Amino acid sequence: VMKTLERVSKNYYYIIRGKMKKILKNVQPSIRAYLGLACCYSIIDEQAFNSGWVYDKYIHLEYTPYDSQIKYADYEHYDFVSAQGVFAKSFIEYPYDFCSETILCDYICKMLDEGEYCFALWNETIITNYLYEKQNPGIYEHGCFVYGYDKDKKVFYTQGYFDNENWEHAQIPFEIFYEALSYCPEKGEIALIGYREIPDYKWESNIPKMIRELNVYKRNSKNDCEDTRYDLNAILSFFANLRLGVPVHVPSLYCIYEHKMLFEKRLDFMKKEGVPIRESDLNKVKELIKISRKVMLLGKYYNSNLQESSFAAMLDAAKNLIELERDFCEGGLQLR
Repeated sequence: VMKTLERVSKNYYYIIRGKMKKILKNVQPSIRAYLGLACCYSIIDEQAFNSGWVYDKYIHLEYTPYDSQIKYADYEHYDFVSAQGVFAKSFIEYPYDFCSETILCDYICKMLDEGEYCFALWNETIITNYLYEKQNPGIYEHGCFVYGYDKDKKVFYTQGYFDNENWEHAQIPFEIFYEALSYCPEKGEIALIGYREIPDYKWESNIPKMIRELNVYKRNSKNDCEDTRYDLNAILSFFANLRLGVPVHVPSLYCIYEHKMLFEKRLDFMKKEGVPIRESDLNKVKELIKISRKVMLLGKYYNSNLQESSFAAMLDAAKNLIELERDFCEGGLQLR
């Protein structure tokens, strides 16, 4: 009887423990130049890449003059919308007057229990002050992404870009988390967005669209192209508008580097699917990856000192990148 009671007690303990902690699937995202995309791909990365679904997307780059940044064209909000069918999304707004740490944290835990990831806005200064033991003032409104909790430790599992340009995971105590989310009572509410994977979504590749968009990419990248906001001319516009003494936008540099890595993966996939991709094109893309990484690292180094010599080194590497890619676009990618 005692052994039976001990076994039942232990099983009951594990059941209770199971309710105290929940961590949803979370992988290293292959696309993470910007927060919204990184959060989504930390959920769907494997399906998107293994199926080839991702490869007819993120082909085009865009330079946006209003903020002088490089982005993936057609993905303005760096997020997945309901019409794409990848995620079912929920929206809730908690009035400040009726909210509390317990109410909000319990609700997010219930979302996670139901397989729903949570996205919200917080004052990230509070988070970085906690993580790095700083006392920085002010408000930095930024997105937060929650994929798990542990009620024993009273923490949420989150990820993002915090005090540097690296993609990091962090455990944030409930009280710090609530303080960060409740930073702006003038809004009148705390808004939460839930993401849940659609279980029967069909992950399919679209080779004809890849070929069509790559040919558009080639046309957009010509010297005589009138619209200089897209593709290779977007990169040219980005570097032409940099100014000595002003830090360079690192996510833009990473977006350029990531774009070349996706290019290689896309061509590899197309080749495996029977598209006649030349080995010389793959070799040129490998060179583009190397030099775009060099540009990114030189940009980070320039930001650390803002010296003229560092600025010039970054621009010289960027010039080499543009020349190499111009040659690639003019002589390569013979796709039909």
